[in-house]
Amino acid sequence: MNNKYNWEDIQGYYDLGHTWRDIHKKFGTSSATLFKAKNRGVFITMSRSDSTKLSHANKPRTHTEETKHKISKGRKQYLKDNPDKVPYLLNHYSKGDSYPEKYFIKCLENTSYVKKYRILNYELDFALIDKKIDIEIDGDQHFLDERVVKHDIKRNNKLISLGWTIYRIRWSDFQKLNYIDKKEIVDSILDKTFKNFPCCKILSGTPWN
Repeated sequence: MNNKYNWEDIQGYYDLGHTWRDIHKKFGTSSATLFKAKNRGVFITMSRSDSTKLSHANKPRTHTEETKHKISKGRKQYLKDNPDKVPYLLNHYSKGDSYPEKYFIKCLENTSYVKKYRILNYELDFALIDKKIDIEIDGDQHFLDERVVKHDIKRNNKLISLGWTIYRIRWSDFQKLNYIDKKEIVDSILDKTFKNFPCCKILSGTPWN
């Protein structure tokens, strides 16, 4: 083994996340020399995947603003051309109607509602299109999951800007009500006499946050 290299320095440099190519440039080694040092136990290496992860962490890729704009534009066009690939829809896939959905299907059976109505990249639980009413039956993830909360804020503001009125009903609270109170809430939505109930919120006219 050639002793002209300080393997302690090389090892320390490598452990910081530098690649073999970086070592070649800095210390003048060859691949053959590194392989020999590795086989003799003088130079300890990581697995390829661990080395790649560390290298990317220390030297993350950056995009110019122009590149970011192109990526964003391309992603928006892709989602427009492939509406079934919208992340929100993929993350909320269901094999069938949930119990809350079945409950409101029954409540709204004599109305002109449209279930799972699509507008832009959003899917509305129940839409009364002629009245621009969106009825959302929210599970607790809409209040506890920060990502879902942020998505809802953006979604609500966009729909409001298009003239929609949104009724968000927290199912875990709604289901505890008696029949009369439940009926009052549903009827008040349909005839637009709705007032805020503890388990519900009406959103219209001004941005929601």
